[in-house]
Amino acid sequence: MPEQLARNEWEDRRMPGSATSYLSTLATLAMTFVGFSSLVIIFRQALGGEMSPLDVLLTKIFIQLGFIVTAGAMLPILVALFTASEAFVWRSSSGVVAVPTLLFAWRYPARRRAASGVGTPWPVWIDVGVLLAVGGTLTANAAGATLAPRAATFAACLTAILCVSGLAYLQALDSLLRGHWARSRK
Repeated sequence: MPEQLARNEWEDRRMPGSATSYLSTLATLAMTFVGFSSLVIIFRQALGGEMSPLDVLLTKIFIQLGFIVTAGAMLPILVALFTASEAFVWRSSSGVVAVPTLLFAWRYPARRRAASGVGTPWPVWIDVGVLLAVGGTLTANAAGATLAPRAATFAACLTAILCVSGLAYLQALDSLLRGHWARSRK
């Protein structure tokens, strides 16, 4: 009987299966994105160009954001294995993911300017704004500023980071192709 009670207590503290399933899928998608985004290097070289400092930065940022999502998606599952309360799982995970997300968004415009020598284009500022909003939402979830720390809020924030990464990848690819077409017309 004590063994059964201990098992039930563990099940009560464990994350819902839907959260675990969603976060595991998100981690898989993020790692796939990391691998796929590395193709920018190969694509750039196939077009006959060398990697500019901006190309290197863009490749790094896609990898960084992909790893933030991957690690973030795995973190609550790991914390839950330690039989932490559900509120602790979402507060701690949100706080841990908020830090690199906010640091990334805050530092990215300066990193981009250093690599490219020009200002940050307005579509990139939108991406940065979304990342800042996501970091703020994660911070609110960590602080319990919402009604209660929630799995849905955490998962939505990680999904938003991955979506912004994907859109930024498409923006970078478009810029790369426009530059190649402009050079090939000369």
